Amino acid sequence: MMDNRNLLFLIRYASVAIVCVFALVVTIVAIQDNRAKAVRSIESLRAELLNQRKELIRSQVDQVYKQLLLKKSQIESTLKAQEKGRIYEAYAIAHHIYANNIHKSDTEITKLIAEALRPMRFFNGRGYYFILDRQGVMVMHGLDPALENQSVWNVKDKNGSYFFRGLINIVNKRDEGFLRWAFQMPNDQSGDTFDKLGFVKGFEPYGWVIGTGDYLDAFERDVQQELLKWFADYEYDEGGYFVVLNRQGTVLAHHYNDFLGNDLMIGDTVKAPLLEDISTQVAQGGGYVSHLKPLTLSGNASLEHISYVRLVSDWDWIIGTGFNYKTFAKYLKEKEDLLSRDNDQSLIKLIAIATISILLLVAISLYVSHLIARRFEVLQQRIKNDFNTLEKAKDKMEFMALHDDLTGLPNRFHLSQELENSIRYTTEQGSKLAVFFVDLDNFKNVNDLHGHAVGDQLLKAISQKFETLTTEKGMVCRFGGDEFVFCYPDLKSQQEASQYAQCIQSALADPFIIDSKIMTVSCSIGATIYPDDSTDTGTLVSKADTVLYRSKMHKKGQIVFYDESISEYINYLMNVEHEVVRAITNDEISVCYQPQVNVQTQQLISVEALARWNNPTLGSVPPGTFITAAEETGLIHSLGLFVFKKACEDIYRCSPNGEGAIGLSVNVSPMQVLEPEFSATVISLCAEVGIDPARVTLEITENIFIHNMDNVQPVFNQLRDYGFNLSLDDFGTGYSSLSYINHLPLNEIKIDRSFIDKFLEGGQSDMLVRMIIGLGHSCGMIVVAEGVETEAQFEKLVSYGCDLVQGYYFDRPLSIESLVERYKALSEAIA
Repeated sequence: MMDNRNLLFLIRYASVAIVCVFALVVTIVAIQDNRAKAVRSIESLRAELLNQRKELIRSQVDQVYKQLLLKKSQIESTLKAQEKGRIYEAYAIAHHIYANNIHKSDTEITKLIAEALRPMRFFNGRGYYFILDRQGVMVMHGLDPALENQSVWNVKDKNGSYFFRGLINIVNKRDEGFLRWAFQMPNDQSGDTFDKLGFVKGFEPYGWVIGTGDYLDAFERDVQQELLKWFADYEYDEGGYFVVLNRQGTVLAHHYNDFLGNDLMIGDTVKAPLLEDISTQVAQGGGYVSHLKPLTLSGNASLEHISYVRLVSDWDWIIGTGFNYKTFAKYLKEKEDLLSRDNDQSLIKLIAIATISILLLVAISLYVSHLIARRFEVLQQRIKNDFNTLEKAKDKMEFMALHDDLTGLPNRFHLSQELENSIRYTTEQGSKLAVFFVDLDNFKNVNDLHGHAVGDQLLKAISQKFETLTTEKGMVCRFGGDEFVFCYPDLKSQQEASQYAQCIQSALADPFIIDSKIMTVSCSIGATIYPDDSTDTGTLVSKADTVLYRSKMHKKGQIVFYDESISEYINYLMNVEHEVVRAITNDEISVCYQPQVNVQTQQLISVEALARWNNPTLGSVPPGTFITAAEETGLIHSLGLFVFKKACEDIYRCSPNGEGAIGLSVNVSPMQVLEPEFSATVISLCAEVGIDPARVTLEITENIFIHNMDNVQPVFNQLRDYGFNLSLDDFGTGYSSLSYINHLPLNEIKIDRSFIDKFLEGGQSDMLVRMIIGLGHSCGMIVVAEGVETEAQFEKLVSYGCDLVQGYYFDRPLSIESLVERYKALSEAIA
């Protein structure tokens, strides 16, 4: 067999020797005469066409750039024109209603106008109408009806300006006009303020001010989005289009939507140099860049491309367009045809020589092609082997994309595909499908106590057990963290689904041995049924997650199936979180006081301040619900300080400092104590009100100490040194009550109402009550029993030597006025 060296020798010398004899004649006759001319013509054409195309794309970019600058400069004037048009439209509607209902009362006409304008929205849902009278009372507010009939005369914007007064002054002076003010955007969590531009016009029949407004930044973003859409749809010549990028190379607008949001050079390793080249050109006011343009998202196919780019500086947009070299094909083909006709006559001269040359070349080519074919077979086998390797790598990557790296279970992306298949199968069978959202209880404690490595091993072991619980058509996936989702299709009833859920919990009954550590795990399960709860895969999983969340709020380790009451309750909690933000500013929070009575004299010694919330929409909200909402939304510090200051002011006004003054107990949230300025703020408020800190008892719960003992102990020592009293609330219900008595400067402990409810029955509760009273007295502390509701409970506490009691047996929580009226000592103090 001929080796590669002999083959190369044959190709290099034997073929060249034969071709050279005839090539010399061809070169003399044809190359000097025709080929040189053809090459020069083609090169000239290429250069000319390239310059033309470059100039075309440059002029297109400059033209579009000027239009963009014009649009950008007109943003504020456009907003003004649209706002003015909206207000004129509202004015016409109001005037039409007024004119057609003149026989009705002013109240009826006002209601008709408000009902017509209130639901109207514009500016992508941000815009709405409002109506003021000349005294600053809100007649109608399209976004927040709760403001209606309320005075906004003293409302300020973020710069401290009375912008509603400014709007009224504009109408008083000019009947209509524009005004700017600073305000925070709805749903913006940054706390920043933004300029808002508003337009108002007077409504003569009632002396109203009809107005609207929008944030300039938000309107500018709308304009940007319109321009990006315009860029995506813009075409010129034959298939020319624009691309808009940001400075990082992300595609903001593209004629083909598949590229939106992707990097500039998908699948290309030269992104950084290209971005650097683009940055250099736009820094000079615009320029050309050469690059490989991807034709697909994978980047496997690309074309050489020339683009002209230019920077829109304020928005950090890079706009550009370009062309590829294939656009030259049509022009080059025409020139080649002309040259071919010129060369036809020369080719006649070459026929005789070419015939002899062809015969010789064919013979040689057959021999050489045989050898090349043999070599090609070898190369083909190599290519085949490489292709198989790539296929295996692709399969592995597909598996990794659809499975969890840690456990090997399908991930949430795979879940959606499998759920669709299972739903189709279940629908064909006319049966049901169950989705279980499983959350491991207290799994965070494993990571905290043993480390994440042990936690990962435990997740692997649990995943292996879960895999054994799947059916032929079902599946289990790791949804994320310590959450798993099971899918069981082809079920006959919810009872059958419940059996599968119990099997999941039973699988965790046996302890796991991880790294020589014995661990017990339990789980909570939220379940939904197809098609009873939904026919959409995402909704089924979402509802299962929702019901799991509701379940864990009350008690962990349960199996709960979805029903509408759960959804309604979650919506209620969301409404509470939404409304609690404005509860203080709208004066919806009130403070009641429950008396604490001396068991021996039955005289009022102190009161406990309790917050109450009555919302126009939600009604009376339970304290546990809105306090939790305040903690989750970060408002608990403001709420706590409001209650503290209000209680101090009320009690100090009713009972000044001095002998026999009434004491005050105020509950403190654990999140408040962790605020850096908590102690300084409480001390300052007492000084501001004038109440003696020795009259104030701060009630704290045990859960604040579980992970924060080192942080909170100095705070309590400082408060105790300043004179405040400290009470440990719900004593006996936590893990370390006795330990806290030794480590904290406590004055008082409170027996939890759960013990008082049962201690008349004897047994453990009775023993605990006696033990807590004895322990408190031995430590020199005051012991308070809460939840005393019957005479029998009170008499027994008297016999045990309890110091103070509070509960419905004496009084419910009272307003400060009712408290003063009920207890004469307070009335005398006021007098």
